Amino acid sequence: KGDLYGTTVSGGSGGTCSGDGCGVVFLLSKSGKRWIETVIYNFTGGKDGFGPGGAVVFDGVGNLYGTTPDGGNLQKCNGLGCGVVYQISPVQGGGWKQTVLHTFTGGADGAVGSLGPLLLDKSGNVFGVAELGGDPSCQCGTVFKLTALSGKWKFETLDAFKGTPQAGFPYGGVISDSKGNLYGTTYYGGANGAGSVFKLTRSAGKFTESVLYSFTGGSDGGSPTTTLTFGAEGNLLGTTSAGGDSNGDGVVFKLTPKSGGKWTESVVHQFGARGDGANPYYGLVRDK
Repeated sequence: KGDLYGTTVSGGSGGTCSGDGCGVVFLLSKSGKRWIETVIYNFTGGKDGFGPGGAVVFDGVGNLYGTTPDGGNLQKCNGLGCGVVYQISPVQGGGWKQTVLHTFTGGADGAVGSLGPLLLDKSGNVFGVAELGGDPSCQCGTVFKLTALSGKWKFETLDAFKGTPQAGFPYGGVISDSKGNLYGTTYYGGANGAGSVFKLTRSAGKFTESVLYSFTGGSDGGSPTTTLTFGAEGNLLGTTSAGGDSNGDGVVFKLTPKSGGKWTESVVHQFGARGDGANPYYGLVRDK
């Protein structure tokens, strides 16, 4: 219908998290030339989570999915909770219902739902990242999968990041190619500690991590929080929140696959010229 859905990290009437509400999921519907906002869910800051900062995504039957960085089990993560993965479903006759699919513990499953959107595959599986938790020696975040089984959801950690020289601390979501391999970025990690682009290669139901590119924090960019986008001919496109010019205003980058499994990075645009913006966080969208 052309309606718009999104989240806010605070506000709403569900609680007093940080003194200004626990966040909402909202709907904008067009009525003539006006847009009408409806809050479809108010987070309470309890088991349902709070502070949702990432996008929501649809499945094929109209359910919405997202994550929160806080809330859930309030006995974990210094009493704030480690966040949740949630589903919001339309209720017959009107209204919406929220269901928590997974409550992060800060352990092997990870902690803190990311800025990036979740990924839903054709089978209805849900993939995403947690910014922290995972490997006990690093707490550098995880990539996870949720599978619906007989009305319940099975959680599986696909990869626990180890940090430099490998990947570490993912803030953006993951994307998938036609073979089911996953791609994403990390804010830290990589050979230089300035962030990385990683690939999880799928084989016999298992995933193996490799770093496709390590940012230097210089002219090539650094500290990406982006969710990647596929370009033409299998290129990967994204943004970095830092690096680029002398002020560290960030870049738009492209990774091009080469023979032997290697990838080459090139800068598509360097921010910092007057009026063109700086420090992009959320990545790119391609048109037709």
